[in-house]
Amino acid sequence: MQSCLRALGSCPKEVSAKRRVLLPLTTTTDNSKLLHTNTTNLRSISRTSKKRMKEIKEAKDKHGSSGAFGGFGGRSTGDRGLTGVMRLSPRLGPNKRQPYDSKLSSPIDLAQEWPSDADMNEEFAEKLLDTQLDWFCTEKSVFHRCALFGISQPKFNEWSVTYAQAARDGKIERLLPKNLVSSLRHIRKSVFNDILVNQFFAFLEKEAPHVVENIGYLREISDLRFPHEWNARARSMKRRIIMHVGPTNSGKTYHALQRLKIPSASVYCSPLRLLAHEVYTRMLSEGISSVLITGEERKKPVYEDIGIKPLGYNYRGDVSPQVMSCTIEMCSFQHDYKIAVIDEIQMINDRQRGWAWTSALLGLRAEEIHLCGEPSAVPLVKRICASIDEEVEVREYTRLGPLKVSEKSLWGNWSNIEKGDCVVTFSRKEIYETKKIIEQRTGLRCAVIYGGLPPEARAKQAKLFNDPDSEYDVMVASDAVGMGINLNIKRVVFMTLSKWDGEVVRPVSVSQTRQIGGRAGRFKTSNDVGIVTSFWHADLKNLDRLMHTQPQELDAAGIQAPSEIVELFSHQFPKMSFKNLWRMFCDIATVESDYFLCNFNAQEEIADVIESYPLSVREKYRFIYSPVQTKHPLDVMCLRKFAEAVAYKKECRIEDIVKLPDTPPKNREMAHEFEQWHRVISSYIWMSMNFAYVFKSTNEAVLLKEKCERLLHEGLLTIGRTKRPKKNNYCDPELKIHALA
Repeated sequence: MQSCLRALGSCPKEVSAKRRVLLPLTTTTDNSKLLHTNTTNLRSISRTSKKRMKEIKEAKDKHGSSGAFGGFGGRSTGDRGLTGVMRLSPRLGPNKRQPYDSKLSSPIDLAQEWPSDADMNEEFAEKLLDTQLDWFCTEKSVFHRCALFGISQPKFNEWSVTYAQAARDGKIERLLPKNLVSSLRHIRKSVFNDILVNQFFAFLEKEAPHVVENIGYLREISDLRFPHEWNARARSMKRRIIMHVGPTNSGKTYHALQRLKIPSASVYCSPLRLLAHEVYTRMLSEGISSVLITGEERKKPVYEDIGIKPLGYNYRGDVSPQVMSCTIEMCSFQHDYKIAVIDEIQMINDRQRGWAWTSALLGLRAEEIHLCGEPSAVPLVKRICASIDEEVEVREYTRLGPLKVSEKSLWGNWSNIEKGDCVVTFSRKEIYETKKIIEQRTGLRCAVIYGGLPPEARAKQAKLFNDPDSEYDVMVASDAVGMGINLNIKRVVFMTLSKWDGEVVRPVSVSQTRQIGGRAGRFKTSNDVGIVTSFWHADLKNLDRLMHTQPQELDAAGIQAPSEIVELFSHQFPKMSFKNLWRMFCDIATVESDYFLCNFNAQEEIADVIESYPLSVREKYRFIYSPVQTKHPLDVMCLRKFAEAVAYKKECRIEDIVKLPDTPPKNREMAHEFEQWHRVISSYIWMSMNFAYVFKSTNEAVLLKEKCERLLHEGLLTIGRTKRPKKNNYCDPELKIHALA
């Protein structure tokens, strides 16, 4: 529950109070000396607290509520306003969290100063490094992570300071500001802190190997510098790599998909289940045998019944389809293909899922591999392919229809919303509120699309918007609209250009802005010319700059440690919990500069939930990749039931888990409940594909999933619906003033 509250930015005081400044822990040898030191430290804190509070008050008065102590856009967002680089100040006490810069006498707000990816520079990287090195030396959780390797408190105190000084002196190459810039465009602050911990162990191996027992061996067995060596059979093939790069609506994916129509074994690797399903149905409609494989469903029709001739038969007499359309995490490296298509290759740099693109690029056994995506991925892909003696052919595409940024914003006036608009905001709550206001004040009906909505429901909402006779004239969407859905959008309207990423409110990236804005206009339709604008006039200039800026080149590709390596590492700590074991592995692993170990915080949380159940390391490793979101109590409850069923080999039926209402949701809270139930049902189906001997009611789960999707879609048609518009078309008096400024 506490992690859920942190994600929502409303963590109670008792949670924050657990984070305290690290003071030296007492030992049996020098208790009196350390007690005297702690007392002296506390007296020093008491003497300086009044002066410190005066400095903070002056800074607060200077910046106002929208400055150093507020959020973006002049609005107060509680903990979410205090974003950027955070540090517990000992002079403020454990509950007084303030942004801090060690070079200044007063706190600063790095949330306000956090630059967009286009403006990220070495000055900011140096400031962030300096601040977080202070955090590293005083943060109790860092010592606890180091203590898992047997590092004592005195040793940590000694070597953390030495390490911090070496980093500030430029002696650690990975932490040089010029090398940090590219990473900071994409990562969260917590990921940067993980980098500091990882580099600390690399520093110890070189400068103080005696601090951690067998540190050389531990870093050797966790060496991930050569991921191409994990796919020996792919290395024995001569593969042809072709990149199709260009902006949205340039036809790059279309040209790559044409190669799948050649009568030979092929695979399409999709970033989304929606896209995989679209390619699957398109191939069947053109008379090409196809199979759909995702983490939640598998479809293989009887081809004779639909008049399609299969590619052939395997040695068991089973039908072999021509095209396997799958989500990229589900692509198989055990089969040989003639053609492979990997879509959205720029996601190889994604901090959570990038490992799947890297694995597909390095592991697919295909004679011809087509990569579709942004030009920013070209240099990185070329470097990776050069390391395995493979050449890359690049084919560039230009946008098929014109796209322009409007010279006028909507000036904060809802009456300027028009048919064919897609209004973009970045939170589920704001999507529903925006939908309600538009329907109230303009009379236009709105469809909605956001990440938490099931893919099937998103497809139905998109169909309503695209249908000119459906009376759904406006789309209200999150950044989920930027990928995987074909929409007949005339104009994209950005409500904001900043986004909460789970830790920091930061500017929307150039890549995201261009991808979302590029959805405006559709070739060979009535909306051939795409228009992009902002709801607030103050955002228009920045939007125009982002739309005309090319995304920065990708710096590295994500990787995932193979289960065999993690299992070998686990043998060195047989009594360690799996959660701690996973954290330890990530802290000490060695990764080459063109790669990074993906952020597995979600997997750590799952590992913590299932820790008490007697599962093997391999079973736990499979569990942590289940599609469960631990920030929702319902998901956690069901995850425990799933783990218990696998641990004790007892059958688990879907009807014992899910109690779905029989009526559609009537408000957004009830819709959220349906979304959670849909996620639980999908998780059950995933479990049935990985632990079939326990989860046997797959057919019943599929039917229940379809029922959930139908009820949710019916509910979305009525939520927020009103009879007539109101006269006041501005948001509210305060926002009206902002709009006219």
